[in-house]
Amino acid sequence: MRNPLSAFLSLFLFFLSSPSARAQTPTASPGVSSAPANHSTDESYAKEPYVYDLVQTAARFEPDGKGYRDLVVRVRIQSESAVHGFGLLAYSFSSKFESLEVVYARVRKPDGTVIETPPSDVQELDSAVSREAPMYTDEREKHIAIKSLTVGDVLEAHLHWTIREPIAPGHFWFDYSYFHAGICLKEILEIDVPRSLGVKLRNSDPQPSVREEGERRLYTFQTSNLKKPEESKIPDWEKNYHGIAPPDIQISSFSSWDEVGRWFGTLVQPKATVTPEIRAKADELIKGKTTEDEKLHAIYDFVSARYRYIGVDLGLSRYTPHSAADVLANRYGDCKDKHTLFAALLQAVAIPAHPVLISSKFRIDPSFPSPSLFDHVITAIPRGDSYLILDTTPEVAPFGLLSANLRDRQALVIPTAGPARLVATPADPPFASFQHFSIDSSLDGSGTLDGKIRIELRGDAELGFRLAFRSTPQNRWQELTQNIVAGMGFGGTVSDVSASQPEDTAQPFSVSCSYHRTDFSDWKNHRITLPTPPVLIASLTEEQKLSKDALPLGAPSEVIHEATLKLPPDFSAAAPQSVNRKTDFAEFSANYSFKNSVLHGTVHLKTLLREVPGDKRHDFSSLATTINDTENRYILVSGKFPDANNFPADLLRLGGGGIPEEAIASFENFLAANPENRMVMLLLSQAYVRAGRPKDAVAMLEKALGESPEDIGGIYLALGNAYLAVPDADKAMVSYQKALGDDPKPAFLNTIAYSLAEANVHLKEALEYSTRAVSSLSEETMDISPDSAEPSDYALMLQLAANWDTLGWIKFRLGDFPAAEKYLEASWRLMQSAETGEHLIEVYEGLGQKGKAAEICHLANAALGHDPSPDNNLRQKLTEQMTRLRPFLKSSSPAGSNSARRTLPDAYAALTDTRSMSIPLRTKLRGQSGRATFVISLLNGPKVDEVIFLSGSEELRAVIPALSSAKYSLSFPDDTSTRILLKANLNCSIYSKECLLFISTVAEAAASSLPIQLNLTPQ
Repeated sequence: MRNPLSAFLSLFLFFLSSPSARAQTPTASPGVSSAPANHSTDESYAKEPYVYDLVQTAARFEPDGKGYRDLVVRVRIQSESAVHGFGLLAYSFSSKFESLEVVYARVRKPDGTVIETPPSDVQELDSAVSREAPMYTDEREKHIAIKSLTVGDVLEAHLHWTIREPIAPGHFWFDYSYFHAGICLKEILEIDVPRSLGVKLRNSDPQPSVREEGERRLYTFQTSNLKKPEESKIPDWEKNYHGIAPPDIQISSFSSWDEVGRWFGTLVQPKATVTPEIRAKADELIKGKTTEDEKLHAIYDFVSARYRYIGVDLGLSRYTPHSAADVLANRYGDCKDKHTLFAALLQAVAIPAHPVLISSKFRIDPSFPSPSLFDHVITAIPRGDSYLILDTTPEVAPFGLLSANLRDRQALVIPTAGPARLVATPADPPFASFQHFSIDSSLDGSGTLDGKIRIELRGDAELGFRLAFRSTPQNRWQELTQNIVAGMGFGGTVSDVSASQPEDTAQPFSVSCSYHRTDFSDWKNHRITLPTPPVLIASLTEEQKLSKDALPLGAPSEVIHEATLKLPPDFSAAAPQSVNRKTDFAEFSANYSFKNSVLHGTVHLKTLLREVPGDKRHDFSSLATTINDTENRYILVSGKFPDANNFPADLLRLGGGGIPEEAIASFENFLAANPENRMVMLLLSQAYVRAGRPKDAVAMLEKALGESPEDIGGIYLALGNAYLAVPDADKAMVSYQKALGDDPKPAFLNTIAYSLAEANVHLKEALEYSTRAVSSLSEETMDISPDSAEPSDYALMLQLAANWDTLGWIKFRLGDFPAAEKYLEASWRLMQSAETGEHLIEVYEGLGQKGKAAEICHLANAALGHDPSPDNNLRQKLTEQMTRLRPFLKSSSPAGSNSARRTLPDAYAALTDTRSMSIPLRTKLRGQSGRATFVISLLNGPKVDEVIFLSGSEELRAVIPALSSAKYSLSFPDDTSTRILLKANLNCSIYSKECLLFISTVAEAAASSLPIQLNLTPQ
């Protein structure tokens, strides 16, 4: 089964561009037009590489199954690419059953000159299929080297197939699909059949005209294709999950599926005769086996693994198999041969087995009996009123496992006695499917990772691994494993590879290896990712999200990725928050822990249904976003990096905004042991203020300044904050002015301005400070070189967003709501800070825009939920606002719904959706998936200034133009020249025509570069 799409005598017209016809055998027709070409040019198609003026096919069938087909084409050649594409034509035919005549092939020049291609330039050759398997096909090809073809010519060709001997005497069938690959001004199909036969016809639009002439009935179809079809936004993996739709037009002389089965059965059953050699081999195989199941398993394993499969589609490889005795001796066979041997061996031990016709590509219309779309033969074992369906062709498939494109398909079972009938093949594998990945690893201080990887698989992925290892010599398994782990996103090297024997299908397949990677992840920037492969889940296009059809997931399965990573002594990692999502169709979790220098993480995805209900597509999209978001997170690491600040990570987390009383004791104890540590003093000062003890902060800071009056570490700034909380605004201003000095830095200006705005005092000074800070930072952003961006450049984006928030908040305090909206909205879109969101809520309420206020409140609550140490005051404020604004929040109930229960949209999904977008995939991936990291630079407009490829799958560099033309949901609050620098991860899969671009928040992008801040005031 080399090609899923197969049919007997397919017409390959001009390689890449042709209408397609599939028939019992090619045909010919009367009355085919051969009028001269008109060289007048339709300017609307002048840029097309070629234009078909005419494609005319006529097929005629006789009651005995004989017939003929004609094909006439006229095509205008308008480019050099078309000259190359049409310069050599190839047409196939089955030499045993038919003949092919090239009536003419000629070029008509613009001046009317006609140049014929002589018969000597037509060669008859073996087809690619017949060269690979000469004993299994009679397919031949005629190759026509077109003489004197140039741009501006019209190419004309006429071909005639004659059926000398019908494949199924007394029967015929024919399939045809219209040409949609380019421009075709006129396409005509005429089918001529005996009127006396009950010929079945199924067709899509356009409908045919029907006329009867004597004993003949003629169907005529006419259409055109005047524009290139729009590329479907529904990817093939969804659209064709249950098989490709049948061809546009089909005819068949078979009256029922039983009649199809009886015809094929007469070809197969005589070949499954039990000879002495077959019986002897069967007795040998079942020796010691007592039950029918044991015998069945033994014979299945023998035929499946010990007999080489010749992958030629049914039809192309004829319909009559070799005898079972011949296959036994040859030790190879195609699908029908392997079935015949399998059935004969089973018959020898009194186990009945029946042939099954199935299509690996097309959906079968149960109302239209025809063998044309069947391309594979498998085996059915009776089990009461049903069947056990087995396929021996994959060679290493576990017993009962059908490949995914054969599951849940209509198949024709052909019993020895009784009528043939369509049955549905099993929808699921015969066992629970899973993919388990584990790595036990360690990192040294230089960022070199060493570990042991183990992969264990059951199901579809298992079959792929078994086939790969079976087809690879064992001395090259290390090379194969290296390619596999590289495809999973691992950039290191493997060694000490061991794997299950591919033929041992009774147990799951496993691979183990040692893994070594220098400069692991982003170690140099003090952050890492969990060393696990990505969980592949499709990202939906906008059209898919809007569809109400059920979304296929495939057989329920379980994916578990587990990693253990031991860090060097004196290093610690901030374990990410756990993620848990449960839906009716799937469950996802990601759990992390850090203990005794060991980071442990487990990612788990379990699908529960074969398909997502149509009304749950939004939930699926949300889940996909959550998974991508989770896997793109970095894990921050602290420790004795060269020139690193070794501030204790656990104390830093205490100062991040949790319950201040819990932090004060720890800070006091640490400061008592380390009285010179100004950082802890600043954190303790902030904790005192947040706990309502500003006078304690004043006393501590005044004492420190008395002992050392230099403003080391921003003591004056912290003292100003403490006085502001007393409250004593005048003393606070004195301390602030000392903190600013003669050359104030933007960070100090912003922090002081924000503190004054929060206290709602000295707003004139606050506006001046904030305006200066924003201007300075905007100017600084213009000095960034995107192609050599440093970590500090991303940190600058965090500062810019915080400064916009401050300036917007000050303008709100001053009553300038429209200006406040511009700055706060720009900050929110860039940073998605809950604090900024709360400010924006108040602005929208001030403007009377309750709906917008409710929407931002919903998202800000979600943003606060992602904060590992949220401000309880802020949480309380947002909760109160949500209670007040909930009536203004749009529900996700359908328009016109009478439901009394309003469902709120998923805020977490909406929040991440604002940072994710679909990007067209215009390049071919080297593996099943591809990932890359990009830097995207935007200037006022906003407009994309530059896109830089940082790392990842090299083929994704080709996506840069699409990233450059994409529209990003960011805004600039004023006309000041400013640059926004984004870091984004692009995730692509072969299962989707679009990639998912996930933009890191500025906090995530800057996390590895931010020093421990002197200013810890929430921004």
